[in-house]
Amino acid sequence: MNPINLATDKIGEWFAVTVANGLISVSIVPEIGGRLLDLGLGGTQIFYSNPRLRGKAIPPGEGESDRNYGGSKVWPAPQGWSSEQEWPGPPDHVLDSGAYDWEAELNPHRASVQLQSSYDKYTGITIRRQIKISSGTSSVEVLHSMRNASHRPVCWSIWQVTQVNAHKGLEIFIPATGFHQTFGDIPYPAVSYCAAQKQVRVKYQDQVAKLAVEANQGWFASLDQARGYALAETFPITPGARYPDGAASAFWISGHGTFTLHGDRVDMGALPSGCDPHVETEIMSPLTQLAPGESFEFRTAWHAAAIDSQQIAAVSPAGIVGTPLAVTPGSPARLAGSFGVFWVAKLRLIAYDRASRIVGTFDLGEVNPCQPVRLDRAVDLPHQTTRCSLILFDDNGEQLGVLDRVNLP
Repeated sequence: MNPINLATDKIGEWFAVTVANGLISVSIVPEIGGRLLDLGLGGTQIFYSNPRLRGKAIPPGEGESDRNYGGSKVWPAPQGWSSEQEWPGPPDHVLDSGAYDWEAELNPHRASVQLQSSYDKYTGITIRRQIKISSGTSSVEVLHSMRNASHRPVCWSIWQVTQVNAHKGLEIFIPATGFHQTFGDIPYPAVSYCAAQKQVRVKYQDQVAKLAVEANQGWFASLDQARGYALAETFPITPGARYPDGAASAFWISGHGTFTLHGDRVDMGALPSGCDPHVETEIMSPLTQLAPGESFEFRTAWHAAAIDSQQIAAVSPAGIVGTPLAVTPGSPARLAGSFGVFWVAKLRLIAYDRASRIVGTFDLGEVNPCQPVRLDRAVDLPHQTTRCSLILFDDNGEQLGVLDRVNLP
């Protein structure tokens, strides 16, 4: 297993901190709003990075409306311009594009980079972002912290915004109860809701729009079939809590067309930042009231995996399910399914009887996040088998998580 590597470098004129573990690599640029600018799986760059601004140090006061650098950032929500209880950015020279302090910790199994914003007088808050990467996994954990550093009570949501590259096409799958369009002057046609699966499906199309999605399982996954990977994002959901726009997740589609803001029609094609193909995947915490000195924490994570599939059916701590596990009874039985995994691990099929006793264990080989997992093989299942589970194990035989399971007829 490759060791964790942490290094400082330059991206153009920017100072950057790069962390890699042999599976994934991340580049963090503290001076442009504490952004996690790049996330790569193997040799595939997943995040969008704006080529017109990459590596360019823009002096304060210049180009304030044009700092869409790409990558992932964190903002306060709700966004708006009608009261002091709404954040009127971007532009924003403190939380969005100001310099963040940083510090790092490294041991053989984990690297942690902590980012700290300056105090923002408008919102009354400071934001902290701790990014963790462990060995042997393609997951990136993020702990967000929002502190009321003012002398007044405030109420904000932590709002993580990640720009995912869509130049080869992109489709996003979200377990949800519904969606509604909040921006875009014409309806966005490439979104659908499947009531049977309770899933919203958003396909990238070159048309500007923003969709608020009532996610209800704490995950969504962006699938790039052409490049053969998926990026899952996980987050907690608090039932009954108040969320900006009434939804825990939202998606901004960067494309041509217009949207109306402050009564003015904005033409995306006329903006200096351009409308390169990408989707902003957005995660929000509940709106949280903070007294002076109080803090609130919110955890999210990215999980990248190679996968050969046309859909995403589920996400678990072990990996992504494209085509669910199917077992065709017979002598021998036949296994089928397509998956992506978040760990370097051993994959095993465990067979259980009706009393949940293990009646068979089948080694299916070693797996890792940089290689898609596709099953199409025969196994001799014991006749008393009533359930099968695909489980990842580490080298010590400890379970890393259940990838999928199926009950036999």
